[in-house]
Amino acid sequence: MSRPKELSYERVRELFTYDTTTDSLISSTHPTRCIKSDGYISRRLDGRQVQEHRIVYFYHNPDMDQSLSIDHINGIKHDNRIENLRLVTYQENSFNRSNVIGFSWARGGWRTYIVADNKYINLGNYDNKLDARAAYLRAKKKYHKIEER
Repeated sequence: MSRPKELSYERVRELFTYDTTTDSLISSTHPTRCIKSDGYISRRLDGRQVQEHRIVYFYHNPDMDQSLSIDHINGIKHDNRIENLRLVTYQENSFNRSNVIGFSWARGGWRTYIVADNKYINLGNYDNKLDARAAYLRAKKKYHKIEER
């Protein structure tokens, strides 16, 4: 028998409570929290590892579309306070990646680009790195908007 991919709201409410004083998820039956090497906290739930921020968000939002991602608004992966979590698409979640620079060296100049709506958008070529980065940051403000849900 395979495990269900989606969380059951009834099961989450049965196993966990959310302490509003400490802004933390509490469970007497699943007390073990595992901080993974990527910085996220996970919990063992019915034989599988589930990221704690997904449990916290689902606990507060039973109608959550479980196909979507949960974003840490402040970028701190272990800060699972409900007010720090929001529902986003996979692409919207990728907008937060800090390792994306948006430009590269190509044939004597800096080529600038951005990806939006799964499309590659050429932002032009620049003579220096600072201008290329500025063009990318302007485009990021224009194209990388996170929808309110």
